[in-house]
Amino acid sequence: MTSRDELIQRLDAAYQDYRSAIEDLDESQFEKKWLDGTWGVREITAHITGWHGTLAGGLERMARGERPVPEGQDWTAPDPYNATFAEHAKGKQRDQALHELENSLESFKAAAMKVPEDRYGEGKTANRIFEGAGIEHFKEHADAIREWRSREGI
Repeated sequence: MTSRDELIQRLDAAYQDYRSAIEDLDESQFEKKWLDGTWGVREITAHITGWHGTLAGGLERMARGERPVPEGQDWTAPDPYNATFAEHAKGKQRDQALHELENSLESFKAAAMKVPEDRYGEGKTANRIFEGAGIEHFKEHADAIREWRSREGI
């Protein structure tokens, strides 16, 4: 199995774990602000969706032999991006946010398939993008959501 295929399998498993953490939340629970008083599951989901889109663009640029980060952007300073992604979530219903998440995941994986296999491997940029935007990102937020649910008795 290739490194890329392994990463995609791990990404899919992390996605399924995230979905299991949020699957039975109703609309009001999905909207409730509990993370720093400004974010809830809706904003977290939009945040993950936004990073998938941003980093899918990075993978597409890599596939063309370009740097993943566009000139003038700094992905190491995530706060402005996170604020934009959370703002984009306003007014979205649970099902719409989840549909956008699914679409972003599929776009991310499609972009990953365009990157040559030799660009994947331990310590390489493509692997770091997978870990940051997907695998560990899903885990981080699924864990936080489960902790919140436990505190709230949900």
